[in-house]
Amino acid sequence: MAMTAMGHEGGAHALLTPPQEVACSDASSSSDFDCSFKPFSTMEFFWNKPTTTDNVTTTTSVMAKVPNGVWAAVGFSESGFMIPALAAVGIPGGDAQLHLMTSKSTPEIVAGVVNDTSMPNLPYAPNMTDLAVTTSETEGTVLTFNVSTTSGEIPNKVIFAHGSGSDLMYHGFFNKGSATLKWG
Repeated sequence: MAMTAMGHEGGAHALLTPPQEVACSDASSSSDFDCSFKPFSTMEFFWNKPTTTDNVTTTTSVMAKVPNGVWAAVGFSESGFMIPALAAVGIPGGDAQLHLMTSKSTPEIVAGVVNDTSMPNLPYAPNMTDLAVTTSETEGTVLTFNVSTTSGEIPNKVIFAHGSGSDLMYHGFFNKGSATLKWG
């Protein structure tokens, strides 16, 4: 898959392309997930086809794998760009946390479960729970979490990034991307 550049507010990047469209091919390289794709060469993203319970709540699980020892981030954005967005960020040797992406600096941490009452300005962000990060020499840094919504379909504008080390800082031009996912 081709890398997609994500822009910043005010058009700070000259290369702005729409997110690539990605459908589930049922050919995941992980037996725990239904679907996968590589947003760029150093990250693999996995997800399960969403399920709906009680005719109201739609849920799925996701996982991102990046090289060992670097932070990983997966988020939801209205436009497919980094700002504004809500992202799960996994720090190797640390925690996985939700970050509200509001600027090009290290983002502010959003405490607790994100939902319609705690994030009224981000209607495109689903609930993101059970965040975890693990690291190993063979698997790399692995970020996992669950996604759910009660407002119909899970939002489909997904952003991706990883760093060059374990400290959360600028990810570099080639370690980022975005996609419009067809979850099912």
